[in-house]
Amino acid sequence: MNTEKTNGNLTIGKLIKELKQEYPDVSSSKLRFLESQGLVKPKRGLNKYRIYTKEDIKKIDLILKMQKEFYLPLDVIKKKLDSGKYRDYLKDDGSMVNLQLDLGDDTGKTEKNGFIPVEEARKRLKITRDLLDDLLEHDLIEHREYDGKVMIDSADTDIIRMAGELSRYGIQVKHLKMFENFAIRHSSFIQQITMPLMVSSKKELRSKGRKAALKLEKELCRLHEILLKKENRKFLENSK
Repeated sequence: MNTEKTNGNLTIGKLIKELKQEYPDVSSSKLRFLESQGLVKPKRGLNKYRIYTKEDIKKIDLILKMQKEFYLPLDVIKKKLDSGKYRDYLKDDGSMVNLQLDLGDDTGKTEKNGFIPVEEARKRLKITRDLLDDLLEHDLIEHREYDGKVMIDSADTDIIRMAGELSRYGIQVKHLKMFENFAIRHSSFIQQITMPLMVSSKKELRSKGRKAALKLEKELCRLHEILLKKENRKFLENSK
């Protein structure tokens, strides 16, 4: 997140304006709620207005990222912040990769917290029940049953959201299986490269293998984006 700062500090109004570029749903009430939960502690100016320091801004950005990308509940996020490890996540470009690795253990221990009811997902993402049922039928999203209720893996909400967006162009769920097959092939390719490290008896080598897999994932996604843009550019130029 890029912020225009005065002496490295921002008022709540200016901070929200900057945050909305990446987090459109953020609001002053959201920031005040984070404060009430003890996740951030902005200073007060002489006029009693909240003043957010550079450290506050980085922390808020990380909190919103953890909610947006990993769907973590605030109690888990607070534990991460209280541990002080969040400073390590902000040191370099690989911060979110390191964070994802660390969160893997937490999500495994709190499986129920990682799942949301079908109806809640449908309402939150504003899609039809037919579309959601179609995604479930084609196994494009993970789901479980808890106490007789169908629960959806919250990590798959982006798939649901994108399926809704693509449906506006007449793209059906059955068409998305092609992309799933492509993803499976890419994942298998990554597994072949990193498997020697992943099966090692040494913890540090397994950790190195996980980091390599995540970095390869990022690079292959970037390559796919570049190639897709190239082909689409050819199409548009030939259609002039």
